[in-house]
This record gives sequence, structure tokens and C-alpha cells, in this order.
Amino acid sequence: MIMILVTKHSSLFLGMILTGLCLSQLIISPVMVQAGTGIIRVAPSGSDTVGCGAIASPCQTIQYAVNLAVSGDTILVASGIYTYNSAADTCSEFIGTTAVVCILNEQLTILGGYATSNWSTANPSTNVTIIDGQTARRGVILQRTHPLAPMASLQMEGFTIQNGLSQGASSGGDVQTFAFGGGMLTDASPIVLRHMIFKDNRAIGGNTSSSYGGAGSGGGLAIRTAPSGTILEHVTLDSNEARGGTGQNRGGLAIGGGLYTFQSVVSGYYITLTGNIALAGNSFGGGVGDGEKADAQGGGAGIQQGSNATLQYVSATGNSAIGGNAGTDAGGAFGGALYADLATLSVIDSDLRQNVALGGNGSNGGLSAGGGIMSANSSVTVNRVTLISNTATGGNGSSNRGAAGGGGAYFARFSGSTVVDVTNSIVADNLAQMGTTGTILGGGGGGLWLQGTQAGILHTTIARNRLGSSPMQGHGLLVLNDGAATASIANISYSIIADHTSYAGAAALHVKSGNTATLQRTVWAGNGKNTNAGDPGAGTINNSNPLNATSADFVSPGSPSYNYHILGTSPAKNQATGSSTAIDIDRESRALLSPPDIGADEYVPIVLSAFPVPSGSLGLNWKINTSLVTGLDHYNIVYSHEPGAADPSEGPSPINAGTQTSYSLTGLSNHKRYTMTIEARGISNTLIATSNTVTAFPTDVFVYLQ
Repeated sequence: MIMILVTKHSSLFLGMILTGLCLSQLIISPVMVQAGTGIIRVAPSGSDTVGCGAIASPCQTIQYAVNLAVSGDTILVASGIYTYNSAADTCSEFIGTTAVVCILNEQLTILGGYATSNWSTANPSTNVTIIDGQTARRGVILQRTHPLAPMASLQMEGFTIQNGLSQGASSGGDVQTFAFGGGMLTDASPIVLRHMIFKDNRAIGGNTSSSYGGAGSGGGLAIRTAPSGTILEHVTLDSNEARGGTGQNRGGLAIGGGLYTFQSVVSGYYITLTGNIALAGNSFGGGVGDGEKADAQGGGAGIQQGSNATLQYVSATGNSAIGGNAGTDAGGAFGGALYADLATLSVIDSDLRQNVALGGNGSNGGLSAGGGIMSANSSVTVNRVTLISNTATGGNGSSNRGAAGGGGAYFARFSGSTVVDVTNSIVADNLAQMGTTGTILGGGGGGLWLQGTQAGILHTTIARNRLGSSPMQGHGLLVLNDGAATASIANISYSIIADHTSYAGAAALHVKSGNTATLQRTVWAGNGKNTNAGDPGAGTINNSNPLNATSADFVSPGSPSYNYHILGTSPAKNQATGSSTAIDIDRESRALLSPPDIGADEYVPIVLSAFPVPSGSLGLNWKINTSLVTGLDHYNIVYSHEPGAADPSEGPSPINAGTQTSYSLTGLSNHKRYTMTIEARGISNTLIATSNTVTAFPTDVFVYLQ
């Protein structure tokens, strides 16, 4: 019998031990993980000595505390700046790289934001706790080094990780020249990160003399092969960079300027992506190596092959994906904010604006796709999302300028059976434009590009999107299958398509031959041309029960407000008969003022609620959307009641409630039905807006729980 004990750092050698041995001859003893429940404290004023970690004698560096810890332990870290401690480094020997904090095959909790005077309650905003890579190394590595090693996991809260660097080598195979996770890299290990900031970290592929440069992925955070249980909450990724290296034929790929995931299941909530960059590498060669160009994928985040990411409450602003330059074929730029490839991505309750995808320069300028979102062969859900003022710009070319598509979003399916669903969302003021020099190629889809895709678009507002110039197609949407294995099928229901006029001749909706768009109860308003139906080469457009208007009556469209809520005069109001969608982009009920409204927004200027208070009384509260209720002088309470019920003591209907937003009606008859509505009135008693109608019953029966 051969017994192999896998310890904290020995598992890297296990593969070498097993080489040449028949696995059927081995009986491997179970990995025994010591369960720890201890607390180890760290502070800049502490000392890295045996036995440190108590309140009176904290350790000085986080890595020293990690070395003392066993799985299950918690490390509490006081405010300060923590950098690399070579004396405590136990990782470089075993995995060939290191970080300020390196965790191998352990399950730990590391919490920042403490003060040495208070180890009971963390306050990271006051007690700022920083892990600083000093532009020389990563901030954190978490790794399970072998399938037979103990599971590694980390719960980490209350830290800023900054100035981290993952640098690819100038020679060797991909594993040497590629770079992952400048701020943090986790491999085969679930993580829970809360209240974290990743700032000014970089993952830079190596500059090589081989065919292609090294790839850079996850400038701030890279998550690879993480099973379910990986959670990101209140995580900010700011000004991180994933950069490809230079190469002989083409530059290296750049994926996920802020965040990169690969074959991982990730749930993210309250994620902020600001100013992150995926910058592909350059080359003086032809631009193609290993069958790829120097592409940039996901300025904010790249969700890669086999990943399943659910991201809710995302704010992505000012992120950029920039393709690499080349002598001949420049690299493309895909997804200024988010990119999904062979993955599943859900984006919910989020705001993506002013992100940029910019193709590289070369003899043939690079393609640009998806200023906000780009997906390839991925199932994507977009629900209650604003895609506003994003830009896809093709690269410049001495021969051909780069084409561009999907200023807001670009969804493509070249194989498989993936689907795209866009619901309760706003796609507005986005721009798709070709490069400025070279022979004109084209492109389109100022708002949305659907290529070989089965897409459902429901209760979505598509407005004021733009194309750079002719011969681009589809100001708002372009439906096509060029190069895709299947035709595009777009089902568009209860949506607004409005105000697309950037140049004459281009339709708001363009469907190319062989593709189909089926529309149900669409509001068409203010477009230079609604569709390309009847034009040569047009696809199939089924436009059922359309509603044509001169204006959609948005509150304040375009810069600076970008307010695409509808006014009470909008033709979309109460026109979505048959819709079963329960709420709108703001999570307001679509049943309050039935029938519901077309588009992303439900017109709800005043929301009234009523409840019984002590016998013979009703309490009223109402909430106001101030952008819809302007010029207010007073509110009227308009009521009615069933026969035999008493009028309120406050007077006959309507009751002037002044400008207060709560009111009590007294002297009512118990168990009788009262129906109430709030009216907002102007100075001349002109009607401004009306609330939903509420029915309530006063009662003399109250139950008190003790």
C-alpha cells in the first residue's frame, strides 16, 4: 500500500509522484483538514512573531497570519497599507508566483476595517484597509493546487486592493506569457467578496517574439473554474486594466478590464465598473495569429467560456474595450462594458452608460461590436436595464475602415441554440459608427444588433440611437444573419421605437433578407423611417396592431437628463392591452392604472395606499414622482362609498389636502367600502396627474400581538 499525505503545500508534487504509477495500484488516504475557529489579528503596529494574533500582540502582515492559520480561522485586519513581505512568502516556491496575500488549499475568512482599539466592529469606510501590490505583484492569490488537495475558499470583506500586477513573461508557452488577475486571482476555489474595492490593478500579457503576444485577463479580478458559491456583493472595480502584449504576427488578447470569469458560476450584486480598460496588444505583422486577431473583450467584465454569471444592480460607466493595431488586420473591440462568450449572462436592475468599444487601426480597421454589451453564442437576459450613450466605433484603415454594430448591444449566435431576452429596458442615445479612414464597409444597429439570434424584446424603449453615416442600417435595431448558421428571429412586443433620425434613408428597424421581425403593439414615433419593409432585400416584418404617433412624449430625452419615463400625454399610456408583465423598469406595478403602458416605463405619477386606523377611520399615504408632477398647488382626495355609508368628517368629495402626502379620513362607517383617488392640481385647479384608485374598509376589529 502506498500512502500519500497531501499537505498544505505538497500537492503540487503529487502529479510528479503519480507519474509512471498505475492509479489502480494506489489507495490514497483521505485529506484531513483541521477545523479551525480561531481569530488572528493583524495591524501595522504588530509584530510577525510566533504566537502573534492576540488583541495585545497582533501580527504585522496578513501573509504571516495566513501562514499561522488553519482552515476555518478568521483573520481580522486593522486599517493601514499592507505590502509584500518576502520573509513570510510561502507561495513562490510552490506555484512559481506570489502575491501580497497568498492562500493555498485553505478555507479562511479575512475581514478588514478594524481599529486596534476596537476588534469587535469593522468600519472599512473609516478604517481604510489596503492591500497594495506596489505595481510589482498581485494583491491576492487563492488557489486549490490539485484536485486531491483540500478545497480552498475565501470570504473577504472590507479591503481596497490596489496597484496589483500580473505580468506575463516574454517567452514560453501560454501559461507563461498570459497574465490573469492583477488585483486578485482565484483558481478552482469559491470566494465571497463583500464591500471590496479593486483599483488601479493590471494584468499585462508578455511582449513576445513569437506569433502572438501574451493575453491579459481580469485587470482587477480573475475568477477561474470556481464552482457555485462564488458571490460578489458591493464590489467596485475602478480604473483596472487588462492589456495584451505585443507579438510578431498579432498582439495579445485583452479580456475583462475589471473582471474576468472562466468556467465559473458567479452571483454579483451592487457591482460598480468604472473606467476599466481592456486594451489588446499591437503588432506590425499581419494581425492574425493562432487563428485570432488582437481583440479586446469586455472593458468592464469578460464572462468567458462555460461561465454562468448573474449580475444585479450593476453600474458600468466609462469602461473601454480597444482592439490592437496591426500592419494588416487590426483587432476588434467587443463589449465596452460587458462581454459574454459561450456563457450564460443575466444583467438585472442595472445601468450601463458611456462605455466604448473601439476597433484597432491597420490596413483593415478593426471591427467594433457592442458599446454596452456584446455576446457571442451565449444566452443573455437583460431585465430592467438602461443602455444609454454607449458607443461602438470601428478602427481606421488605410484600405478598409472598420465596421461597427450595436452601439447599445450586439448579440450574435454562430452556433448552438442560445437565446436573448430583453425586458423592461431602455436602449437610448447609443451610437454605432465606422472608422473615419479607408474604404466604407458598413455596419449598423445604433441601438441593438441581432445576428443569427432568437431574441425576445418585451416592454422595451428604443429611442434616439444613431448611426455614423451611410451605408449603415438600422438606427434602432438591425436584424441579420450574415455569417451566422441560422436566421435571426426577433419578437418585439409592447415596445416603443422612437426618434431615430440621424440620417435620411435609414430605417429605425432594418431586417435583412432571410430574417424575421414580428412586432406586437409597437409605438412608432418621430422616426425618419420606421422600417425597411418593401425595400429591396428586406426580410419579413410582421407589424401587428401598430400605434403611430408624432411623439412618444418622454419626460426629458437626451442629454443631460436621459429621462425616458413617459408623460401622461404619451400615446403609449394604457395601450398594452393583453400584456402580462407585472412591473416596469422601476419595479412599479403595471396593474395600478390598467391597462398597462407600452414601453419600459409605466406612467405612475402618484401611488396611493390606504389602511384602516382606529375605528371609523382610514389613513391615506401617497408617493409622488416629482418629474411627472410639476406645477403643483394642492392635492384633492376624491372619494366615493357604497350606499348607506357616512361621508368623512373632513368634508364632501373632493377634499383639499394641501401639499401634504398623508391624510386621515374620520367619521366613516365601519365595514363599508370606500373608494379613493388622489388628484394633483395646479394653481388654477387644473388637473396635473391622477393616482391609482384604492378601495378600503374601516373596521372596529383590531388584533394586537404581544
